[in-house]
Amino acid sequence: MSDPVLNLNKLNIWRQMDPEGGTGFIKKLVTIYLSSAPAFQIRIEDAIQAADSDALVKAAHTFKSSASNVGAELLADICRRLEEYGDKNQISRAAELLTEMQNESRRVITALEELLEKC
Repeated sequence: MSDPVLNLNKLNIWRQMDPEGGTGFIKKLVTIYLSSAPAFQIRIEDAIQAADSDALVKAAHTFKSSASNVGAELLADICRRLEEYGDKNQISRAAELLTEMQNESRRVITALEELLEKC
Protein backbone atom coordinates (compact mmCIF):
# COMPACT_ATOMS: atom_id res chain seq x y z
CA MET A 1 0.00 0.00 0.00
CA SER A 2 1.40 3.40 -0.93
CA ASP A 3 1.36 6.50 1.23
CA PRO A 4 -1.55 8.89 0.73
CA VAL A 5 -0.72 11.65 -1.73
CA LEU A 6 -2.22 14.40 0.42
CA ASN A 7 -2.58 14.85 4.15
CA LEU A 8 -6.15 16.15 4.18
CA ASN A 9 -5.76 17.19 7.83
CA LYS A 10 -3.35 19.88 6.64
CA LEU A 11 -5.93 21.18 4.17
CA ASN A 12 -8.61 21.09 6.87
CA ILE A 13 -6.45 23.38 8.99
CA TRP A 14 -6.52 25.88 6.12
CA ARG A 15 -10.29 25.41 5.84
CA GLN A 16 -10.66 26.34 9.51
CA MET A 17 -8.67 29.51 8.87
CA ASP A 18 -11.10 30.58 6.14
CA PRO A 19 -13.15 33.39 7.69
CA GLU A 20 -16.20 32.18 5.80
CA GLY A 21 -15.63 28.57 6.91
CA GLY A 22 -15.82 27.26 3.38
CA THR A 23 -13.44 26.05 0.74
CA GLY A 24 -12.62 29.40 -0.86
CA PHE A 25 -9.20 29.69 0.75
CA ILE A 26 -8.34 26.08 -0.07
CA LYS A 27 -9.36 26.58 -3.71
CA LYS A 28 -7.13 29.63 -3.92
CA LEU A 29 -4.20 27.84 -2.25
CA VAL A 30 -4.54 24.80 -4.53
CA THR A 31 -4.91 26.96 -7.64
CA ILE A 32 -1.73 28.86 -6.77
CA TYR A 33 0.10 25.59 -6.15
CA LEU A 34 -1.05 24.10 -9.46
CA SER A 35 0.07 27.18 -11.39
CA SER A 36 3.49 27.39 -9.70
CA ALA A 37 4.49 23.72 -9.22
CA PRO A 38 5.70 23.14 -12.80
CA ALA A 39 8.08 26.11 -12.53
CA PHE A 40 9.46 24.87 -9.20
CA GLN A 41 10.05 21.46 -10.72
CA ILE A 42 11.83 22.94 -13.76
CA ARG A 43 14.09 25.02 -11.49
CA ILE A 44 15.12 21.87 -9.61
CA GLU A 45 15.72 19.95 -12.85
CA ASP A 46 17.75 22.83 -14.30
CA ALA A 47 19.82 23.21 -11.12
CA ILE A 48 20.68 19.51 -11.12
CA GLN A 49 21.55 19.53 -14.82
CA ALA A 50 23.76 22.61 -14.33
CA ALA A 51 25.27 21.11 -11.13
CA ASP A 52 24.31 24.37 -9.37
CA SER A 53 24.06 23.51 -5.68
CA ASP A 54 22.94 26.98 -4.61
CA ALA A 55 20.10 27.05 -7.14
CA LEU A 56 19.10 23.53 -6.09
CA VAL A 57 18.92 24.53 -2.42
CA LYS A 58 16.73 27.56 -3.20
CA ALA A 59 14.42 25.75 -5.61
CA ALA A 60 14.02 22.66 -3.43
CA HIS A 61 13.36 24.79 -0.33
CA THR A 62 10.64 26.76 -2.10
CA PHE A 63 9.01 23.66 -3.57
CA LYS A 64 9.21 21.91 -0.18
CA SER A 65 7.31 24.76 1.49
CA SER A 66 4.70 24.90 -1.23
CA ALA A 67 4.15 21.13 -1.17
CA SER A 68 3.87 21.17 2.61
CA ASN A 69 1.22 23.90 2.46
CA VAL A 70 -1.09 21.68 0.40
CA GLY A 71 -0.46 18.57 2.50
CA ALA A 72 1.84 16.84 -0.02
CA GLU A 73 4.07 15.42 2.70
CA LEU A 74 5.95 12.83 0.65
CA LEU A 75 6.78 15.42 -2.02
CA ALA A 76 7.85 17.87 0.69
CA ASP A 77 10.15 15.18 2.13
CA ILE A 78 11.69 14.49 -1.28
CA CYS A 79 12.31 18.22 -1.68
CA ARG A 80 13.84 18.34 1.81
CA ARG A 81 16.29 15.62 0.77
CA LEU A 82 17.05 17.47 -2.48
CA GLU A 83 17.71 20.61 -0.46
CA GLU A 84 20.09 18.70 1.81
CA TYR A 85 21.93 17.21 -1.17
CA GLY A 86 22.30 20.68 -2.65
CA ASP A 87 23.56 22.02 0.67
CA LYS A 88 26.18 19.22 0.76
CA ASN A 89 27.02 19.68 -2.95
CA GLN A 90 25.90 16.11 -3.68
CA ILE A 91 24.40 16.74 -7.10
CA SER A 92 24.70 13.10 -8.20
CA ARG A 93 22.59 12.00 -5.22
CA ALA A 94 20.06 14.71 -6.04
CA ALA A 95 19.94 13.48 -9.63
CA GLU A 96 19.05 10.01 -8.34
CA LEU A 97 15.96 11.51 -6.64
CA LEU A 98 14.80 13.45 -9.69
CA THR A 99 12.52 10.76 -11.14
CA GLU A 100 10.97 10.16 -7.74
CA MET A 101 10.26 13.90 -7.39
CA GLN A 102 8.77 14.08 -10.88
CA ASN A 103 6.51 11.06 -10.28
CA GLU A 104 5.33 12.30 -6.90
CA SER A 105 4.74 15.78 -8.29
CA ARG A 106 2.44 14.29 -10.96
CA ARG A 107 0.55 12.35 -8.28
CA VAL A 108 0.11 15.52 -6.21
CA ILE A 109 -1.11 17.54 -9.18
CA THR A 110 -3.64 14.84 -10.08
CA ALA A 111 -4.89 14.61 -6.49
CA LEU A 112 -5.21 18.39 -6.19
CA GLU A 113 -7.05 18.67 -9.50
CA GLU A 114 -9.49 16.01 -8.28
CA LEU A 115 -9.88 17.89 -5.00
CA LEU A 116 -10.68 21.11 -6.85
CA GLU A 117 -13.40 19.36 -8.81
CA LYS A 118 -15.05 18.27 -5.54
CA CYS A 119 -14.86 21.72 -3.88
